[in-house]
Amino acid sequence: MRIPRWTVIAAAVLTVVAVVPAPAAAAVDGPVPVIYDSDLDFDDASTLAYLCEEHKLRRVELRAVTVANNGFGHPDRTLRHARSVLEQCGLPHVPVAAGATGAGVHPAPPELVTTIENVLSDALGDRALPPYVAPGTAPDLIARTVRASARPVTVIATGPLTNVARALRAPGVARKIARTQIMGGALDVPGNLYGSALPGYDNSQEFNMWLDPVSARAVLRQARPGSIHLVPLDATASLPITPEYVARLAADQRAPGARITYRIVSHPEMAALIDLDIMYWWDAAAAVSAVHDGIVTTTRRVRVDVVQDGEQSGRTVRTPDGALVHAALGADRGAFEQRFLDSLNGRP
Repeated sequence: MRIPRWTVIAAAVLTVVAVVPAPAAAAVDGPVPVIYDSDLDFDDASTLAYLCEEHKLRRVELRAVTVANNGFGHPDRTLRHARSVLEQCGLPHVPVAAGATGAGVHPAPPELVTTIENVLSDALGDRALPPYVAPGTAPDLIARTVRASARPVTVIATGPLTNVARALRAPGVARKIARTQIMGGALDVPGNLYGSALPGYDNSQEFNMWLDPVSARAVLRQARPGSIHLVPLDATASLPITPEYVARLAADQRAPGARITYRIVSHPEMAALIDLDIMYWWDAAAAVSAVHDGIVTTTRRVRVDVVQDGEQSGRTVRTPDGALVHAALGADRGAFEQRFLDSLNGRP
């Protein structure tokens, strides 16, 4: 891996200025410090398991795990599930914290929250365990971890951006974040709203941005120029979760990360959704491409904003007045699947 060195882009650059392979974070003097922020749904739990294994391989150093309680995770259970993944992966020392409940703009569909909670409680075996309460808040933990690091930090965010937006308000935080890798948005493809989220919206939105468009815009505007890397639906559309890949996981479970991920994707309620061809490795794609080259096939520098109101609230749009980001528009499915499987199993 390599730590990207960004230059300030001139304000006159308004839209696409380059097509290059997506750069991944890289270690120069040791593992890259990483903070993982998510809403702890099924995909996030698998991604956290992946990051745990990358931590043990010393490609990243997982400094903190934070959860946004205004997404798809059940607010009373997100931290418990995060602790379960960390403990089962052998990393109980990693600090965790949660954000405020109900702090977003659009509530997640309750039918999906219930499904995800059933899947994770069964897969992680922690249904009978009490809620986990962490000291402090997620934005405080992010800010404190960033400021305490001797090296610039990579933030991987795969849920609503509420926690990250609030952390960026703290003095000195934005300038010490080398890279913010975001799973979110849809630039040239339709959105992925589902179920009770659809009425009143035109489905041009990706869920994470739709959940809290106010915070999404704030992160784009407050982050250090050139540090945002967006992995939208344009890239993840190439990475479906398939029964064939679940079978590969079933046959290859040498490390805790692989076992956790297999239990999640083989759960009967997950299997039913996979059979409908509507499930993708959204969040895992963002994390794997932050660590490894060759996952994202095309990256463009574009200026984007997030629509705040109306039937397109939460949509990411190209605009000359938007924030300059590195947007992934394609992904190599074979490279992703092999790298994800190898890393989940602790293989270099």
